Amino acid sequence: MTEHHTLQLFLPILILLPVLYFRMRKMTKAQPLKLRQLWFRPAIILAVTALVLFAPQPGQHVARHFMTQDWIWLALAAAFGGVAGWYWGRTMAIEVHPEDGTLMVTGGQAAIVVMAVLILLRLGLRTGLAVEGQAWHLDVLLLSDASIVFTAALFMVRSIEMYLRAKRVMQATA
Repeated sequence: MTEHHTLQLFLPILILLPVLYFRMRKMTKAQPLKLRQLWFRPAIILAVTALVLFAPQPGQHVARHFMTQDWIWLALAAAFGGVAGWYWGRTMAIEVHPEDGTLMVTGGQAAIVVMAVLILLRLGLRTGLAVEGQAWHLDVLLLSDASIVFTAALFMVRSIEMYLRAKRVMQATA
């Protein structure tokens, strides 16, 4: 393995470790949950996902046309992302602040583990595809699109689950 490949593999890890550490510290502290703003992130993610999937790729003049089997793989990625997002959302503790009645959310250890596993899986997938993608005759662009769809579904369903549960928590305290 050349020095360039070693640096390319370990540099993202060295950057992500401090980011994950500070994110974990923030997630374990109770944060205000703004119910009306829960739809912002999923809307932005959905728009960016659609742009990435349906806009022409750099150097191309036409958008990529997906075949039926491509749609099946993207649907599977969305389904797995939705399931992971639902469980991730379930790990977030949502409660009403006793003094001012605002919703508070705290990320659990499981949410942090899910985030770390997703990042490591993404790094491993990228490295593995760069090394073995052509030998295995894999469609690297489709796998990249599937990982984008997985991530979009994960964050969208997580927000939906948190919104539904937060509404139930608010109704239970009313």
